[in-house]
Amino acid sequence: MRRLLSTTLGQILTIIACSSLATFLLFIVLLFSLGKPPAPPWPWQSAYRIASLVENLQAIPENMREPIVAATRLPGLSVGLKEAPSGCTGLTPDAHDMEAVLRSELATVPNLTARACPADHSVKPIQVLVPLGNQTLEIIADQARREPDWFTGPFYGTLIFMCIGVAAMSAWAVARVIRPLRRLSEQADAFGKEMAIAPIEEEGPLEIRRAAHAFNLMQERIARSIQNRTRMLAAISHDLRTPLTRMRLQVETGRADIARDKLIRDIDLMQTMVTSALAFLSSGESREEKEWLDLGALIATLCDEYEEAGATIRYEGPAQIRFFCRPDAMHRVLTNLIENAIHFGNTVGVSASTKGQTLTIEVADDGPGIPEDRLRDVIEPFVRLDPARGKRPGSAGLGLAIVREIVQAHDGTFTLINRKPSGLIARVVFSDATPARP
Repeated sequence: MRRLLSTTLGQILTIIACSSLATFLLFIVLLFSLGKPPAPPWPWQSAYRIASLVENLQAIPENMREPIVAATRLPGLSVGLKEAPSGCTGLTPDAHDMEAVLRSELATVPNLTARACPADHSVKPIQVLVPLGNQTLEIIADQARREPDWFTGPFYGTLIFMCIGVAAMSAWAVARVIRPLRRLSEQADAFGKEMAIAPIEEEGPLEIRRAAHAFNLMQERIARSIQNRTRMLAAISHDLRTPLTRMRLQVETGRADIARDKLIRDIDLMQTMVTSALAFLSSGESREEKEWLDLGALIATLCDEYEEAGATIRYEGPAQIRFFCRPDAMHRVLTNLIENAIHFGNTVGVSASTKGQTLTIEVADDGPGIPEDRLRDVIEPFVRLDPARGKRPGSAGLGLAIVREIVQAHDGTFTLINRKPSGLIARVVFSDATPARP
């Protein structure tokens, strides 16, 4: 119930129910305090009086009925006891209703009739003939259908209030629902013009709160993307300036035999920078389709390849780990982490473990580690530490940033942890993985 009331539909239904109840209660108060309830409609009052009179006459001897009938006075009715009265023949809705009610009340009286008599005005009197032994009881209803007096001041006042109340409550409900949507629209327009993050308040029904939350996340992602690309352009333009200057000087010297190897190194350096930047740009927006991958076999294969290249590296973990991911992106994650560990440490250990639906991958080295206050900084794009940790030629400071983007795209987390007494652990955790059973 609480979840229903938090939705737009639930709140509108609640408002309508409350306004309807308030209108009904006020209608009752106005109707019974400012005016008396109207009399029951035709023909119930007259029919009850006639039925009561007939039942009383049936209970007394026939020779005593005439004086009783002569002394009877009923409001709106003329009563007489005759041997053979002349009957009226008109059949109107009023007469039909009267006869139907009397036949229901006097089911034991046969040949009971109710007919409309001719008259000079629009309302025709009703003649009721009730056989009583050798005589017939004739009743003339002087006034036929008597409309209830509904259309009075209280009625019109209540009707007007109901219309105003429903309109006001509906307007308030619509305004309450639209206000967060209007703010969302205004903020979206302002963000499109200025690209400035200004989170909007997450209020209103559940659907609108979800939309506002999604919009805030979108603002953060777009602003972060623009910031990263701006920083990338600044870093790449700065880093490319050095090899370009060297290449220019080498070309101007005119000694191609000496400058050739240096030019090739500078070209390789520039190519590495550009490749790293492009990899970072595409890391979070890869169009590669996800598929099942044997992650254990991939890690073991990479460790063997680096070991054959001269690195001291080992793998500890299951031989087979079934994981649903983007294979190329996951290969890039593992390669970046292993190369980073090999560069800064002498011995590298890669481990993988599964627990329920959680998959954990760790790449540890025995290098100098990272100061505690810089652990978060080095994951950011284009951040490179001081010479105490070394400097890799051609590095644009994007390796760990690429890892974080890919891991987040797989709904995982990436953290760096210092080892004791020295070294660094790069930990990747996927909490909603589907590892293979041993």
